[in-house]
Amino acid sequence: MKKLLSILLFVPATWVSGADFSTEIYLAYLANRMDIWKAIMVEMEEAYGATGDHELLWLLTDAQYGYIGYRVSMKHKKEARVWLEKAEQNVERLIGLYPSDSRAFSLKGALYGYRIILEPWKAPVLGVRSIKASDRARELDPDEPRVWMERGNMEFYKPGILGGSAAEAVTSYARAVEIYESKPGKTRQNWLYMNCLVNLGLALEATGQIEEAGAVYRKTLKMEPCFSKVKDEIYPGYLKRHCKQ
Repeated sequence: MKKLLSILLFVPATWVSGADFSTEIYLAYLANRMDIWKAIMVEMEEAYGATGDHELLWLLTDAQYGYIGYRVSMKHKKEARVWLEKAEQNVERLIGLYPSDSRAFSLKGALYGYRIILEPWKAPVLGVRSIKASDRARELDPDEPRVWMERGNMEFYKPGILGGSAAEAVTSYARAVEIYESKPGKTRQNWLYMNCLVNLGLALEATGQIEEAGAVYRKTLKMEPCFSKVKDEIYPGYLKRHCKQ
């Protein structure tokens, strides 16, 4: 895989289609190589600037959303802010282009969540805006998996004192996974689907549903045996915590 990733990394943006970028991001996700992910985003920015392709704008904004989450988790707030500002601009472009697309409003709600982490003193105002965007997304299309995935994220990562609920997160993540798996092609090389599965496993574990969580982790590894985050970190940690030697 490393050889393939190295080859992909040095393909000029002018030679790469939206589908190719999607594959690159997926491979970087499986390998847990966020350095490669970032390099791909830079290429995507250049390609979008040259073409104005709407499909590419979706892919780019999703990639920015994922990278911001990674930087926030690593406490790299300065870089997270840089990419968040870019993603916020792109989400507004997407809403302007597709005002009835629930995915854009789901993204907008998620970006408000990141903004709250970076600027917690604005939580009262930004929290309301995040919920409003999420509700609008569900109104537009309750059968869009991103709607339920982001609602799951909102419940799972929000502190309990602010109303977060791992149990509610399980329900939302499970619904998102169900919808992804009911739609042909939605699960193929889709890092968002794989990420949703991982979060479902984590939420199940957090609510004491240990066997169910293990089943989800094994499911991800059956689909992608080289899924580094699960293979090297999450599943071994799960076994250490819950499985007697």
